[in-house]
Amino acid sequence: MLAALAALALPAAAETPPPLIVLDPGHTPENPGALGARGIYEVDYNDRFAAELAPLLRAAGWRVVLTRERGQAMTLAERADLANSLRADLFLSIHHDSTRDIFVTPSEYEGRPAQRTNGDARFRGYSLYVSERNPQLGASYTFALLLARRIRALGRPPALYHADLLYGSGRPLYDEHHGIYRYDNLAVLRRAETPAVLLEVGVLPDETDEAWVSTPANRHAMQHAIVQATLEYQKSRFYRAAP
Repeated sequence: MLAALAALALPAAAETPPPLIVLDPGHTPENPGALGARGIYEVDYNDRFAAELAPLLRAAGWRVVLTRERGQAMTLAERADLANSLRADLFLSIHHDSTRDIFVTPSEYEGRPAQRTNGDARFRGYSLYVSERNPQLGASYTFALLLARRIRALGRPPALYHADLLYGSGRPLYDEHHGIYRYDNLAVLRRAETPAVLLEVGVLPDETDEAWVSTPANRHAMQHAIVQATLEYQKSRFYRAAP
């Protein structure tokens, strides 16, 4: 009896909260990003992808916070600061890609200004970015690698042209097979104190890649790949290892 009373007097053990991921739909209506082959700006693709991904992550047990709502303006610093203030377990920034201006041609799609590549297959695929200025580089790279493996399993190729001095900007590749780049000065990654990765889903001025990311089944397959990668990340030694 005394033991039972003593147990009742003790404070209940704090429950471990569900993991928290901050999703960052890149760009804003004022700074809409890349213009695609169908005359739609990147911000709309980012918003759609994040909106579809969020409920899948919640169903898998994650708490999900979006840095901004559709149509909302937000600075890069504010996005990272939000993740830091919430002590997020992961920060994932969602983007869609383009290429250098000399490799795109202004065009039109259903009366809207658009731009297209010349169909060169190198301007297709996903890419992932981490920053060495992020204090959680090991965790960031681990998640990027798990995500890349899942995306590659879909048959989706990495876009490697950013590593080329002619076609891209000579960006250093950590892992060519998995399309993981080092980009130290990406503001949302270097400012974040949480494990942080930026995903480029596809290359919008390429008609083939734009069609791929515009197909719901393809997007949903990639979104499920992200969910699976986040669950695998929870089993890694980096999960919640930061002080």
